[in-house]
Amino acid sequence: MSEPVAVAESVTSTDVPVAVDPAQLNKPVHPSAQDDSSDLLKHKLGLANAHAKQAKKDKDEMAKQLEELTSQLNQVQDAQKSAVRQNLEDQGAFRELYEQEKARAKQLESRLLNETASLKQELESVAQGAAKERMKSSAMSQISRANAVNPQQMFTLLQQGLRTDEEGQACFLNSGVEQPLGDYLAGLKQSPDWQHHFSASGAKGMGTSGFAPSVAPGQANPYRTGNLTEAMLLEAKNPELAKALKAEASQG
Repeated sequence: MSEPVAVAESVTSTDVPVAVDPAQLNKPVHPSAQDDSSDLLKHKLGLANAHAKQAKKDKDEMAKQLEELTSQLNQVQDAQKSAVRQNLEDQGAFRELYEQEKARAKQLESRLLNETASLKQELESVAQGAAKERMKSSAMSQISRANAVNPQQMFTLLQQGLRTDEEGQACFLNSGVEQPLGDYLAGLKQSPDWQHHFSASGAKGMGTSGFAPSVAPGQANPYRTGNLTEAMLLEAKNPELAKALKAEASQG
């Protein structure tokens, strides 16, 4: 029996810090979800690529339709000029035919303008959808590399603050400042409220250097508050985080 898959809501474009439901932070994750997360991520990345290809195909088709409408208008205008000239030379009753062709050309022109506006709107919608898929693909990849227990759940929790930087990579809007998503996730892994969302990345062996942890948003800093007891305990348990917090306190 297959496990249900959580469906992520679309990424919004609000410039406000992400608000996370506390109830979701400690929501237990079914053990089987971790086993299937890698295959599920590959499947979703494949779907994102397929959506991007379909979006390009739709864009090309719409551009072709626009070109055909433009060609039709040019043909009508040429026919109008030819009809006016022929009537003027042969029948002398060119005025009536001219007005008829002029009215027809005006109708086609109006139709062309309306359909062009509609096509532009559809192209913008397709482009926005493709951009969201690329952003999600980039975010899911970084979340997976950060050893999230449930990448889809983590994406859902962070999606309101996710953005795309100038290089097309997913980043996070942290207090109004765009921060690389990998750095933001590294900070979350050090936060007691978020640690349960990540699995252990493995013990450090000889010749292996760890990364310098970043300070998670809203994390208490004993070096700012002057709590020496808590600072000493932190230096004993996590000297790297203590160093980062001490550096933050000295800057502010």
